[in-house]
Amino acid sequence: MSLIFLNDYNKKVKFQKFNKFFAAFVALFPLIGSIMFFNYIDFMAYLGCAAFVYSPQLIERFFNIVVLEELRFLTVFQVMLHAIFGKFFHFYDKFPLYDSILHVTGGILLAFLGLSTFYGLEKRFSNYTPRAFKTKVSIASFNLVNSLGVIWEIIEFTADQIFGGTPGYRLAQEGSLFDTMTDLIENNMGALLAILIFWRVIELKKEKELPVDKTMKDLIKI
Repeated sequence: MSLIFLNDYNKKVKFQKFNKFFAAFVALFPLIGSIMFFNYIDFMAYLGCAAFVYSPQLIERFFNIVVLEELRFLTVFQVMLHAIFGKFFHFYDKFPLYDSILHVTGGILLAFLGLSTFYGLEKRFSNYTPRAFKTKVSIASFNLVNSLGVIWEIIEFTADQIFGGTPGYRLAQEGSLFDTMTDLIENNMGALLAILIFWRVIELKKEKELPVDKTMKDLIKI
């Protein structure tokens, strides 16, 4: 199911096929590369990245919801930025601002996850006025980004405490409160950008009298 290609079946099918190829490439490329260079520590990390590539399928199975094709693309794109460019090609070390870019794009990804899910839930189970509906969905999505952002920072802190000093391990937080706080701020920047883009797309689709509300409601299979 696609929001952008809501009224174009052929483009939607092409988008789905592209997403499948894109996901396979991003999942396999760093895994194969780490085996070729005998880097088995990174291989284990890339296994986790490969699992995250296919997390939309797990979300659909366990939570009984439909994940938009746009969200699938953003998930794979985020993994590509981290696993292939960030770790495999060492962009984290070469470009000081690269980590900040990924926190912004991560905020965008998580916000779109929240927006699409909460939109469908509210359309299915509530009857708010348009302004209250938009406000609740936006705030809930923004809060989701912040909650998951804090959890991620805790994971980074824990990993640094366990693996800090291990040869080849790159400190996630660099022992700095400044790093943690800027990460959270960048997450919020991405979330706000995603919220603005999402509602603009919704408005454009409704101007064309496309069944946006029904499509988003159908994402929730409960």
